[in-house]
Amino acid sequence: WPLIGDLSGESKTAWPRAQSDAEHAVAIAPALAEAHGALGWVRFFVEWKFAEGLEELRRAKELSPANPTANDLLGRVLPYLGKLDEAEAQARQAVELDPLGFTQNNLARILWFKGKNDEADKVARRVAELQPTAASSRRWQVLIAVQRGDGETALREAQSEPDEGYRRFLIALAHYVRGDRNAADAALSDLIQYGRDSLAYQIAEVYAVRGDTDKAFEWLQISYDNHDTGTLAILVDPLLHGLRDDPRYKALVAKMNFPATP
Repeated sequence: WPLIGDLSGESKTAWPRAQSDAEHAVAIAPALAEAHGALGWVRFFVEWKFAEGLEELRRAKELSPANPTANDLLGRVLPYLGKLDEAEAQARQAVELDPLGFTQNNLARILWFKGKNDEADKVARRVAELQPTAASSRRWQVLIAVQRGDGETALREAQSEPDEGYRRFLIALAHYVRGDRNAADAALSDLIQYGRDSLAYQIAEVYAVRGDTDKAFEWLQISYDNHDTGTLAILVDPLLHGLRDDPRYKALVAKMNFPATP
């Protein structure tokens, strides 16, 4: 339910259902890892109750250490707290337990966060082979190409992204890296028109890559105000690297109120 709400834009209906279902699951099956995993994901990803969510997700793994879902969900939230080494270990374990699932996508994401772009690219391409129609199955290939300054590869991969919203976002980045300012401006305008309510964080990322700092922060604030789940990546997103010394970045990180974790 949380992912459905996030990808469909129907968070007002999907997320309350997710919360209710997860709480009910833990109440009737307190020793079930999947129940604690679901509740932890809702607490962290939907409600932004980070410490509570992390506790539930760790409990899920404790109950079933070899459960691929428990490992995958824990690996998905740890990067948001800056715990990239632990996140990578979790993601690799999830892939070992479920090599044909979407666990590979999360591993590619974490490797990209850590700057391990060669391995991230290999894993991301494996994701596209395993699940070619899945949303975000081309995202990491594009973002790696963007960081490498390879606009042609970025555009080719972006045009193959199955999800319409992500595709618009990735095309806006790719055209900018290609140096086609007219196409980049048109793609960004299209992204804003299409995704004003659901892709504010991605719009901020595009502005950050373009070096338009004020616009990037304007859209980061909109993302935060909208409870856009993309905002959770603010600590580790390489596309925001140029913003990190700005007092506005530090203020927004403080507002996120991430817990201090050992």
